[in-house]
Amino acid sequence: MTPLKICRITPSDLLTIIEDIGFGKAAIGGADSHGIVIDGYLDLAGMAHRINALIEIRARSQQLIDHAQPR
Repeated sequence: MTPLKICRITPSDLLTIIEDIGFGKAAIGGADSHGIVIDGYLDLAGMAHRINALIEIRARSQQLIDHAQPR
């Protein structure tokens, strides 16, 4: 398994996930470098699924890079 620091989720990743999943359920009222203002319902199960998928994709990508044969 790839070390967690390589698979780190950034604040912009979370904002993108919230915007994608929250569409129609939540409205983002504002944002700064520390957080966002949300009005509405936030689908946490959907967010958890997307975050887990993002971590898996990044870990697989890093694994492919680590095991690539030099040509």
